[in-house]
Amino acid sequence: MFDLRTSATMCVLVGLGFATAGCEIGLPAGSEPHRELNFLDMADQPKAKPQRSDLLGEGRVGMMAPPEGAVSVNEEIYPYTQEQGELAAAVSNPLVGEEVVAHGKFVFDNVCITCHGPEAAADGHLTKLFPKPPSLMTQKVRDWSDGRIFHLPMRGQGSMPSHSKQLESHDIWSVIHYIRTLQGRLPVAPPADLAVTKDGGQP
Repeated sequence: MFDLRTSATMCVLVGLGFATAGCEIGLPAGSEPHRELNFLDMADQPKAKPQRSDLLGEGRVGMMAPPEGAVSVNEEIYPYTQEQGELAAAVSNPLVGEEVVAHGKFVFDNVCITCHGPEAAADGHLTKLFPKPPSLMTQKVRDWSDGRIFHLPMRGQGSMPSHSKQLESHDIWSVIHYIRTLQGRLPVAPPADLAVTKDGGQP
């Protein structure tokens, strides 16, 4: 005799079976539930996970290295090494215009200000924890060409790392324009070897 309740129960059980077919069904995944090739890990599907290495020798990885010599779209290769600052000095600033100065201020206030301070006087917040950079208001920096200044964030100097991967070249050129406006309205700072720190010592 056909039992409606038994039939309904069977349907529910079959439905649960299909619903849990891809689940762990309450089974523990072990101490490393997200290790590679753990068949109880639902996330371990036939796909490339971010930064996954080639586990099975099939040439499939989650992060492909670009071909040797490849560059990003619109990327400009900076030709000078860290030691070639004097050669870089001959490079002219390609940007002009008030909008360039405004963009330079925006970049300076969001990137450079943490170390160089609001008026490029080397009094940013990070100088309390890291070595103090030189003031950009000294006569020495004022006498540098734009290309010479551009070289420093491109290749880094002292405790300042290269910013060439964080900023586009037009960002740095714009910052230089903004620094020139600061130099035009602020007094000349004493040389670094004569400047005195807050504790009375030499920088």
